[in-house]
Amino acid sequence: MVSLALGLLLLAAFIAVLQSCRREFAASESLAALQDSARQALSVIVPDLEHAGFFGFASSPAARFNQGGRVIAEGGALRQPDAVHAVAPVPALPAGSHDCGVNFAVDLETPVQGSNNAFAVGVDAHDCAPTAAAGGARAHTDTLTVRRASGAQSRPLAGRLQLYSRRLEAHGPIDLFADGRAPGPLDPESEVRDLEVRSYYIANDSVDRRKWAALRVKALTEARGAAQFRDEEILPGVEDLQVEFGLRDPADPQARLSFVAPDLVASRDHDVVAVRLWLRICADRTEAGYFDMRPLRYADVEFIPSPAEARQRRLLIQRTVNLRNARTP
Repeated sequence: MVSLALGLLLLAAFIAVLQSCRREFAASESLAALQDSARQALSVIVPDLEHAGFFGFASSPAARFNQGGRVIAEGGALRQPDAVHAVAPVPALPAGSHDCGVNFAVDLETPVQGSNNAFAVGVDAHDCAPTAAAGGARAHTDTLTVRRASGAQSRPLAGRLQLYSRRLEAHGPIDLFADGRAPGPLDPESEVRDLEVRSYYIANDSVDRRKWAALRVKALTEARGAAQFRDEEILPGVEDLQVEFGLRDPADPQARLSFVAPDLVASRDHDVVAVRLWLRICADRTEAGYFDMRPLRYADVEFIPSPAEARQRRLLIQRTVNLRNARTP
């Protein structure tokens, strides 16, 4: 009897240790998966932000749009309209260029743009809503738009918005074109790059799972000779994106940066030199015995999990990205 009792006691202890090890293994596996998702999301957004405002050889965001060898629009005519400035849509842009807003695709003077707690892109956007597979944009999340030239050089392609610049004219305006005809010679002193415009947002649904949030991007591309903002999923499980812009005081470049909500600043009118972003990522399954209702406070958000949400592990990551091509005083 004594031996049996000792055996049962040792067996109970072994089972308790085994269960504890299983819980710790599940927690470690879940945390590793969250960290891997965080690295994957940052590997997409951070390099894009670091190169915001990169336009090839050009050292200034001043631009002009060319078609058939002549300038159609330039300077302020390429900006987006706002409450103070009424700007007409740039004519002769390829079909689809204004889908996400008037001049949204060609406003190079605004390398970064955002909205606070809402899905918002340009002015008078008429065909830029999240795709049906996204199930709409998630409420109370931010939108972040980045404009830059592609990292690799391209060949002229009709219907694709592209940038032409020359090494010896780096201080002049950037030449935009979309008719497949570069506005200058193609030689070792010149280059053609695609114009990249990407708007990141959080969708309600992921591709393979309804009501499971996902990080998505609307990216400017070309299809059948027309401009297109293609909507693609980047990573499921990302349930919040928050953004703040870091401003520099032109009167005191040595002063500390002030970070503000993205819709409180037009980046062409301020020295935006950094972007601070937060991503909240949720584990795709519950863990036995896990329950955490501690609130998460970041940006202008206070997230308090519901009892059901508290059963899923979450990871909140913050990253401040310096804009390499920010304007200098």
